[in-house]
Amino acid sequence: METYYSILEISESATPEEITQSYRLLLQVWHPDRFHHSPKLLTKAEQKTRKINAAFDTLSNPALKQRYDEGLRTSGARQGQQKRKPSGDEARTTRCPNLVCNSVLRVNARTVGKVTCPSCRTTFCYDPERDEKWDINPPETNEFLTPARMAMLAIAVLFAIVVVFAVTKKSKTIVSNKPAQTDEQATLPRNGPTAEAHQGRLNGLDAMQRQMAQAARRAPASPADMISDVDLRQLKTQAAQGKASAQNQLGQRYDSGRGVPQDYATARGWYEKAAAQGHAWAQNQLGQLYADGRGVPQDYKKARQWWEQAAAQGVSQAQYNLGQLHAKGRGVPQDYATAREWYEKAAVQGNAWAQAQLGQLYANGRGVPQDYATAREWYEKAAAQGNAWAQAQLALL
Repeated sequence: METYYSILEISESATPEEITQSYRLLLQVWHPDRFHHSPKLLTKAEQKTRKINAAFDTLSNPALKQRYDEGLRTSGARQGQQKRKPSGDEARTTRCPNLVCNSVLRVNARTVGKVTCPSCRTTFCYDPERDEKWDINPPETNEFLTPARMAMLAIAVLFAIVVVFAVTKKSKTIVSNKPAQTDEQATLPRNGPTAEAHQGRLNGLDAMQRQMAQAARRAPASPADMISDVDLRQLKTQAAQGKASAQNQLGQRYDSGRGVPQDYATARGWYEKAAAQGHAWAQNQLGQLYADGRGVPQDYKKARQWWEQAAAQGVSQAQYNLGQLHAKGRGVPQDYATAREWYEKAAVQGNAWAQAQLGQLYANGRGVPQDYATAREWYEKAAAQGNAWAQAQLALL
């Protein structure tokens, strides 16, 4: 059964941060802009996006989430109810033990002792206490479709599906879920890997979708700016006094809904106060709000302006985000060379996703000469930090 938890690919015990992270990453994976080349995939992406938004609207609201969880438990209890056991003279069924006959016999529920099959005249002992298959009104069976024949039919159908898939595999359209890829296929060099190897690389990305949904889209703040257990009243007092780090922490609380009701507009207000004082992480978070369209209309140009200010202060996540904008052409002309420059600035600071995207640029020859050795070096650096997507690329390179 499809639930809001399965739609967001999270467990029922997921924290608000995990719900938000999965929501943002799934929106990136299923954004309709990526599927304009295929009307069928575009329709599927739009349907998937509507489901993702509906699931997030419910699970991100504590009150709605509680009512939804209660509804799930009630539904599960109903499905777990067992069929009642017949009593008295109600009829039940059993089968003739003669494999050649295998007829369905109706007997009285109280019958205990020997029963004779009217078809083949086979006599057998019948005890209802040992038979757990209660059925008051059994459906009419088709004697032609015996279990053995059904199994053979299923094997034949499965074999036919495998044959059809093998014949049509090369003509299928592969949609990549690479974070920094556009929709078009990369052109392979004459001396590079074969087309089959490249197609295998793209197919491998589909298996990483679930792991991507579990990965954090944004890097954590610096230790000085991490949300602590400081008393909320004291934190608000410090923020009102103009302390930038306190203003940034309040913005994070309202952004994630930790300790306070989730409110993107209030989060933006506190981020702006801290950003006006030059707080780098608050500037990065403001850019994220505009890029995601949370509490404000989605605006990649404003997101770029805030990320550029944060990147100038050395925030690696802002540098990575700028690389993403240029690689995908969001708010700026698509420019892989500029994307590579931003990725490199973030990668030298140890940003794993920036390292993985550099590997992707070199593997496909975008903004740089195609170089599989260099691509492998960047993938290995990202994989060493636990980046599952880079690990998959290494296995397929």
